Amino acid sequence: MRRDGSFSEFGRDPERLADAWAAKHAEWQRVRDLTATAGWGAYEPEGGGRRRAELWLSAGPGRRIRAVAERAGLQPAQVLAQLAERVMVGEDGTVSVPPFTPSR
Repeated sequence: MRRDGSFSEFGRDPERLADAWAAKHAEWQRVRDLTATAGWGAYEPEGGGRRRAELWLSAGPGRRIRAVAERAGLQPAQVLAQLAERVMVGEDGTVSVPPFTPSR
């Protein structure tokens, strides 16, 4: 609890909280519209820079990523990041990754 008796940085002002949620909602509408027309490759979150994502893989792909990472002396997340950097989206929406060797 904060000094003013509130539980968040928005204090006891519901309008501040509503404004923050409205801004988040507007950003996700922008993401929806952008990706619907241009695909995920066109999305750059406001502020740019690097992003962190959590990815859950089924057993087979997870084992393959771990094996590739081990062979390359990398962490699985590093292999996935290199894959993501190389993803290409065709005009018809097909997704592909050209062959490459993961490296440090």
